[in-house]
Amino acid sequence: MTFRKLKITFVDPPVGPGRRTPERVFGCTFGLYPMPNIFLLYAAAVAQRAGCQTRYINCPLEKWDRSKWENFVRADDSDIYAIYSVNLARQIDLESAGRIFSIRPAARDLFFGPAPTYDPAGYLIDSRCVVVRGEPETAFGRLGELFENPSTVAGASFIANCAAVHNPPAGLVEDLDSLPLPARGLLKRELYFNPKFGRTGAFTAMLTSRGCPHRCVFCVPNSLSFARELEHKAAAGGRKPPYRARGPQSVIDEFRALKAEGYTHVSIIDDEFAVQPRRAIEICEGIAGLGVRWGCLARADSLDGPLVAEMARAGCKYVDLGVESLDQAILDDIGKNLDVAAVARAVGLLKRSGIAAKLNILIGASPKETPQTVSRTVRAAIALKPDSIMFSICNPFPGTEYYEQARKAGLFVRGDYYPVDVQKESTISLPHLSKRQLEKAVRRANLRFFLSPRVLAGNLWRLAWPSQAVKAIVALWRKLA
Repeated sequence: MTFRKLKITFVDPPVGPGRRTPERVFGCTFGLYPMPNIFLLYAAAVAQRAGCQTRYINCPLEKWDRSKWENFVRADDSDIYAIYSVNLARQIDLESAGRIFSIRPAARDLFFGPAPTYDPAGYLIDSRCVVVRGEPETAFGRLGELFENPSTVAGASFIANCAAVHNPPAGLVEDLDSLPLPARGLLKRELYFNPKFGRTGAFTAMLTSRGCPHRCVFCVPNSLSFARELEHKAAAGGRKPPYRARGPQSVIDEFRALKAEGYTHVSIIDDEFAVQPRRAIEICEGIAGLGVRWGCLARADSLDGPLVAEMARAGCKYVDLGVESLDQAILDDIGKNLDVAAVARAVGLLKRSGIAAKLNILIGASPKETPQTVSRTVRAAIALKPDSIMFSICNPFPGTEYYEQARKAGLFVRGDYYPVDVQKESTISLPHLSKRQLEKAVRRANLRFFLSPRVLAGNLWRLAWPSQAVKAIVALWRKLA
């Protein structure tokens, strides 16, 4: 391969009949609505800056079946096919790689993302495969070397002499401001939307930081942060990587660029946008006049009156709060380091400022969970009258402290983790709650909230906008069915 002439196709492979589409941005459920994979687009932007020709095909979203995808591969001349893989997509992605090799034997496959980072050897199904572990940008700036002489590229795994070779980690990207903006030009942006914004215009995602300084035992952050964390822990004796943030001006400049490109709605998918309140306020002050509507994720105890006021003035329309439980004993056991009272304060602040508050609740995040603690959490969450709640099952993910606890305690019903939709299925049975009880508890909690008169009445506005109503109903059905 000649480096300057490399052609790389990024692809989300077709899922095939009878399969649901894995969600790849957070990586732990199946898609409810299409979120742009900003992590893939960062890698693509770095490859572009290095002189590569790039393309991105999201087969499930663009309605490409296997036949159309395979016909494309037959006629294509890409050197590399790059797949950002998560646990729920593992089988689909490996099958797709095998088909690529059978159609074009000279092609190469590159896997990156959290699942290949955790189990690189499992993705090296052929000597033509390479895995990029952890944060991908360093390796994607050296794609020619990666395939011509992979032993020189940190963070790469590959096959040599019939054995898997794992190079030392590339380390963390220290200066996030030095990265190019994500290659959003590769997207068919009309296909993406977020129902939290209602009547949406052009929608995209943004990343302003990587990682989280907190130490929750169950935590599976966004999928790039998780890949970053898995790689760092393997080299640092299990220690989490340090939190890294872009400078406020870098974020403000990206907002301005998005505004100029016609984007009107942005989801900030940082694990915790408000880790540094002064920084968050500075960003808000810089984007207040743009007229872009946005939302983010935050801890309840990171929000105070001045910050929430600035967020509202800057166009923030929703905040997802990682709450997990409203039973203090459970919160203490999972290392959340959160006072239950902070949740009520945060919801009140957001609602008074006109910002929609969503609670993310994880049932079964601790072996101490009981029917009584679940009941208390569900009642307390609904009593806060947030705009939305997502109740999910806390399935211990490989690479988390909870996973190690679950294995040692024999909590996995099949002896170990296996990929499932956390909205529907449990991989564990707890001492006081069986697998079936956990699944029923989450389903009942979601039904109780979404079918309540208050929530149904609050969504009546969608009836005036049929396209939004249809999208919202489909998303809700996928969640609850």
